[in-house]
Amino acid sequence: MALAILFILVIKPVLSVITRFDGQTLELVHWLLIETAPLIIFLTWTSVLAGTLNTYKKFAFPAISPAFRAAVNLTVIFALRGLYGVHSIALGYVVGELARLIILFVIIKKLNLFKLRLSFRVGARLGKFFKTASYQTMGMAAVGLNPIVDRTMASWLGAGSVSVLHYADRLYMIPLTFLVSGLMVVLLSHWSQRYQQSGKQRLKQDVYKAVKVVALITIPITLLLIIFHQPIVKLAFGRGQFAQERLSDVGWAWVCYLLGFTLYIVGQVFVRAHLTLKNTKALMQCAFFLVLLNILLNCILMKFFNVAGIALATSISRVFPIVYLGILFSKK
Repeated sequence: MALAILFILVIKPVLSVITRFDGQTLELVHWLLIETAPLIIFLTWTSVLAGTLNTYKKFAFPAISPAFRAAVNLTVIFALRGLYGVHSIALGYVVGELARLIILFVIIKKLNLFKLRLSFRVGARLGKFFKTASYQTMGMAAVGLNPIVDRTMASWLGAGSVSVLHYADRLYMIPLTFLVSGLMVVLLSHWSQRYQQSGKQRLKQDVYKAVKVVALITIPITLLLIIFHQPIVKLAFGRGQFAQERLSDVGWAWVCYLLGFTLYIVGQVFVRAHLTLKNTKALMQCAFFLVLLNILLNCILMKFFNVAGIALATSISRVFPIVYLGILFSKK
């Protein structure tokens, strides 16, 4: 909650410095951020509960819960869009995540896996847990800056550039979510159990086998999406009030994102390997370097390829986690 309040207080002056939005747009963005601020609290709790259920190998419930969130989200948006306009989207996200949180609480209570209660005792194990988790939290916060950095730098390229990047990113996230949300959660639980039973050599074998399988699955998917990117973009956005001249820009930005699809999934395999080893400090260091690399590549490539250059910078930067985390994993 403290972070949410701090974020609201500092975000408007920060945006006025780093973006090139006009006053009206800046005010709208600020209000939308205020309206979505409760998501920070709800997402934290849903992540904790979903992670706990995954630990107990109850994968189905965390996997299905986003569908309920999406259903509530869309219902709120369609019901209130005429009354509140774009603000209905922010309200839809907040109400949808709250619905997901309530569902996960009910599931945990029904399964009777453990008791939820407040405790103010801090033991040695809890202190060690918070130390390990703090590195991961800071790393996730750093990685979360990349989309903000990309959109901020896209705002320097003229009207409509932020929207082009956003729509391309949404298309990119569809195949990415299917693989990461499903495969990676199961891998982490499976590897943790096998690592405790059989040691590091077993984990090493599992990780490199997963890298090969992921590459074999994702490379054909990437090629198919790139080949058919134009009809897919037209099907997704080629109607309504979407500017037709922007469809080509969205398509090329999406292709540039797709070039890093396999690299990102392979990188996530090594992320899960380090999580199994509780080596979260390496993940934090990797995240900080990745943000700096992304900014540098954005500055270079956006001069030559406009909005698509920002997407291409994201894809090229995907190489770094594979190299950095892969070397550290081999040494460890």
